[in-house]
Amino acid sequence: MTGCAYFTICSANYLAYAKTLHASLKASDPKAAKNFRIVLVDGRLDSADEAALPCPVIYAEDLGIPEFWDMAFRYSVMELNTAVKPAAILHLMDQGFERVTYLDPDIYVLKPLTHVHEAHDAGAQVVLTPHSMKPLEDSFDPDDVRLMRTGAYNLGFVSCADYPECRALLEWWHRRMLADCRVDLENGLFVDQKFMDLAPSYGKDVHILQHPGYNVAYWNLASRPITKSGKRWKTGRHALHFFHFSGVVPGDPSVFSKHQNRFTVDDIGPLKELLATYLDEIEAQGHSTYREIGYSYGRYANGRPIPGIVRRVYAAHTPSSPARREALFQPNHALLDVPAEDVPRGRIPVTRVMSQIWKERPDLYRSFHLADENGREAFCRWFLHAAQREYGLPPEAYTSVSDAIDTVDKVRYSGPAKVLSPRWMANTLMQRSSWLRSAYRMLPHNMRVNIREVVVRTASGHSSKGARLSGATVFDSTLPEGCGIYGYLSAVSGVGEGARRMADLVSAADIETSLHVMTAPGHASEAVPVNNGATADASPFNTLIFHINADQFPRELDRLPANWLRGRYRIGYWAWELAEFPKAWLRSLDYVHEVWVPSEFVKNALQSKTDKPVNVVPHPIPQRRDSGESRVGFGLPTEQFLFLCSLDLKSYTSRKNPMAAYKAFCKAFPDSDPETGPRLVVKLHSGLEDSQSGRDLVTELANDRRVILIDVPLSNERYAALQRLCDGYISLHRAEGFGMNIAECMQLGKPVIATDYSGNCDYLTDDVGYPVRYDLVPVRPGDYPQPDGQVWAEPDLDHAADIMRRIVDAPSEVAEKAYAAQVLMLEEFSVSAIARTVHEHYSRIQKQHFQPAFSEANRPAPRAEIRERSPQSQDQPSSI
Repeated sequence: MTGCAYFTICSANYLAYAKTLHASLKASDPKAAKNFRIVLVDGRLDSADEAALPCPVIYAEDLGIPEFWDMAFRYSVMELNTAVKPAAILHLMDQGFERVTYLDPDIYVLKPLTHVHEAHDAGAQVVLTPHSMKPLEDSFDPDDVRLMRTGAYNLGFVSCADYPECRALLEWWHRRMLADCRVDLENGLFVDQKFMDLAPSYGKDVHILQHPGYNVAYWNLASRPITKSGKRWKTGRHALHFFHFSGVVPGDPSVFSKHQNRFTVDDIGPLKELLATYLDEIEAQGHSTYREIGYSYGRYANGRPIPGIVRRVYAAHTPSSPARREALFQPNHALLDVPAEDVPRGRIPVTRVMSQIWKERPDLYRSFHLADENGREAFCRWFLHAAQREYGLPPEAYTSVSDAIDTVDKVRYSGPAKVLSPRWMANTLMQRSSWLRSAYRMLPHNMRVNIREVVVRTASGHSSKGARLSGATVFDSTLPEGCGIYGYLSAVSGVGEGARRMADLVSAADIETSLHVMTAPGHASEAVPVNNGATADASPFNTLIFHINADQFPRELDRLPANWLRGRYRIGYWAWELAEFPKAWLRSLDYVHEVWVPSEFVKNALQSKTDKPVNVVPHPIPQRRDSGESRVGFGLPTEQFLFLCSLDLKSYTSRKNPMAAYKAFCKAFPDSDPETGPRLVVKLHSGLEDSQSGRDLVTELANDRRVILIDVPLSNERYAALQRLCDGYISLHRAEGFGMNIAECMQLGKPVIATDYSGNCDYLTDDVGYPVRYDLVPVRPGDYPQPDGQVWAEPDLDHAADIMRRIVDAPSEVAEKAYAAQVLMLEEFSVSAIARTVHEHYSRIQKQHFQPAFSEANRPAPRAEIRERSPQSQDQPSSI
């Protein structure tokens, strides 16, 4: 047999994609489609279903790979689909095809692949297409660094000719696919692609096809915009031969590709039409039926799912070898429960599966130090709670750990009443919680909350009152001077950013510091790196700052072991956005000796509720690093006046009140030209998938061409650049605890419009900005937590609109106020300025509670220089 074979690889749930690829090839090159094959990485289809396919099927298990079942067990579905590629090419060569061309199933062919065959006719043994032929330096994803990490060539396409040298290259590639076809960017691997970076070196006559009409996709569309002339699709002056629709979502035409943030469907021009055609064809080919087919290699022989972590542990500890399916696909957890070779041994074993999980989870390796016996025990207890719930592991996968914990607890609580020891019983309940979950869920909500609190604090070694203070605290003067900071230091949120800035302040005040990462409910907890030795252990220091809001305070402190708190002075840093502090949270005052708050507004809300000290320690506004981008990098117009409005969708949209900013904008510029007039940039954070109010907002704004919506994540540096590139900031909020975005834009010398109410009144005045009049209105149920009896501001939109027009029309007045705002932020809200406040409070605490250990004469003053960004705060994603 001679000629060229075309093929794709997929599992059964992707067959509609493969059929769509075949149909596009048949329409563009009927001769090529006659030699098209589907390599199916899945169980065998019913004969009728196989006969209904438009082309022959080759089952991956029939490719003649002795190690196939080992591969099927060690790899995820994506990894296995890519791992069999070189074997499939060799298989088709063995069937007599002189050339074999592979195409990913999500490719759509529009013209014959003539340039590929011309390259082979000229002597090319291998034809590859580069991901991109021009640099990607606009700070969107993917960029040049990501392409370097995932491979220079996109292996959604490769074409090979049957030469001895090409076979040798394919056989080498196949050998590496037996055990190294995995997503492991830390170790320089990304399935099959990275290996073929070596093809030009290891192979002979490897041709890099640089025709811009081949393998066009989200990763190179920025330099290859698609146009349509009549019925012909083009990129520039070249014909479009095939488009790679990687990352589309069948049934959702609003998503161009879920793997990138450079384009939306509204940014891709005529390609939007081709995307709609492609999605319609996938549905017509039966995707709604095929997608329901389960992956046959995803379950054990008894039908139970194979957890992904089981595959990864197997891959990490088992060399590639031939094996029978019957032997591999039986549940066998002995490999998982073996003590990890790379972790010190102790009374409680850290097993291979635990070590694998720990390495994969930044939040875990920051929180649990496995070199320390206590860190290992804490991690083991976490694992027993999470193994089944988060990883689907059955109890037999960790019997050695469970038994060891039981033994430790029995020894720890030995004595006349060891079985009745409250702490032993609480730990036992926590370890067996999965067995009791069904009965627990039948209890009333309040009862469940109370039970959980009692069990957690008892297991942690607290009294029946948990971590609450009772009577006068006996402070331990033998403890070292310094501050331990506990908070959501790795969370992408306002509270997380506040905690990181507090760490900057304490460090700038020359106070010895330890950082302690806590898990933030509802926020990405591993997205922000925290350096400087952040740990889950107890702070050695005599003063503790808990950067945790009052509603979470009892729960979080009751989780800590009692000896972590004993003898120490506790400070709670709390933010709140309404005028009355909720009665339901007043019990949090029983857990602290003192409260710090970001503004006078929050202080007034709380001070009347307690006789404990309440002190204002504002958030510092550092001079931040900026990515240096221009407006072009963000896709912003270069000449128009831009107002910026921003909000976190995990906050309450009703409080941030973005629609008020839009309505004021419309009042100010009712007939403005989208091409020349002022525009409103709305930056959303945290994604729209979980925010109905956010989706409603986008629906409302999307049809106004004067509004620019940005809902992709931005790093701190990129968000600082966006703030710099906009001409003014507007926040018609109903209430703010502090207003960090408002202060940041003032520090950049921008004119800021904000409601003249709540936290920002500490710094935003007529001298430095544009406060907006308001009326107080009741907080409606559902608009904010604890709304009963509360009021907040309703900004005057006419006043805001007048201000917006003044800002655009009176540049000299704007420049004067903006400069005054910048000076205010530098002099009163810099890190060094607020560090002096922190030092004063810290010195007072040491004098009052830890004498004679404290000596003012021996303590240096805070650094005089402005330390606008300490190392632990650099390169963190913005809280926007």
